[in-house]
Amino acid sequence: MRFATLLVAAAALAGCSMGQDMSAADSAVADFHAKLNAGQFKAITDASGPEIKTGSVDFTQLIAAVHTKLGTFRSTSRQGFNDNINNGDHTFTASYASVYSTGPATENFVYRLNGGKPVLIGYHVESAALLK
Repeated sequence: MRFATLLVAAAALAGCSMGQDMSAADSAVADFHAKLNAGQFKAITDASGPEIKTGSVDFTQLIAAVHTKLGTFRSTSRQGFNDNINNGDHTFTASYASVYSTGPATENFVYRLNGGKPVLIGYHVESAALLK
């Protein structure tokens, strides 16, 4: 009986955390898009984690090119997410169906949430507009 009570308590706490994590990630994605529209590409990179800054691609140039191809961000809707805590490393991955001035895009964001503050550590975008 005590074990079942502990399981219920753990599930309730995880649910609260998940809601807060989704809210934090959604706010971070909104900030990403606001900065993208404002042309603040370096600010996005500067606020990102080392995984973005030390990758094989210049992330600032990459998102500038994405913005050039996709145009102005208009709206987004979260389609799915994965909240993961593994050996003390807390990541939140979310996929969004977004609309830009040149058409739709699927965006995936990965945030590290250690300390509750989302830090971008991964970004992937798919859109037919990128091929034009």
